[in-house]
Amino acid sequence: MKFTSMNLLEEMAKPEFAELRSAFRYRTFPRNALLFQPDLTEDSDTPEALHVPVPSAPSHSNFVFIVQTGRVRVYLAYGDKEFTIAILEPGDIYTSHTGAYVQAMSDCTLLLTDIATFHTRMMDVPQFTQTMVRVLGGILKNAFGIIDGLVFRDSTARLAVFLLDTAQSEEGRRVVHLNMTGELLAQHLGATRQTISTLLNDLTRSGILHREKRGVYHILDEARLREMVA
Repeated sequence: MKFTSMNLLEEMAKPEFAELRSAFRYRTFPRNALLFQPDLTEDSDTPEALHVPVPSAPSHSNFVFIVQTGRVRVYLAYGDKEFTIAILEPGDIYTSHTGAYVQAMSDCTLLLTDIATFHTRMMDVPQFTQTMVRVLGGILKNAFGIIDGLVFRDSTARLAVFLLDTAQSEEGRRVVHLNMTGELLAQHLGATRQTISTLLNDLTRSGILHREKRGVYHILDEARLREMVA
């Protein structure tokens, strides 16, 4: 999900942003690596030890990062349940100190800098501040959506909302590219993998969805899908 139409990677490649770009360093992470997590401190800034600090941690432990390649998941965890609040794609920007877990969904490369340096360098680049606000606002909205869904909607309605929100128009059709495993989709919707698999099969058998291939669905009856949300 993209939280801004601005391509930060293209923006940072411009000569006028060379000073800001020089503040970032590259770090590569393997798939499933836990990049940041809450309530841990580390003095090292090596890839294996990048954690979200507790409030008393030194400022150099706080990072701003931009996804250069791959996809990154931001999620909350309560007990044995995980709730995805954002999936960051190339060009998306985020910070490490929000109290959420950040995990690599695929092999990925991040551009990292500490918050103090970022704040100093970006004073002359206001569009980065605006973009950060839009990204965090989008994630906050998504988090409230998750809470609302868990409190007021059952699994069927949550799945319907997800399908409607992620559908894209392709040659006059509404197509959903899940781009995630069944386990991750279940975590995103606060349900079990078996429940989500059963619901997708039911929607397919009832003629609301058509499964074109693994992870790709065509919405055949959007009106009926919307009725499940009401």
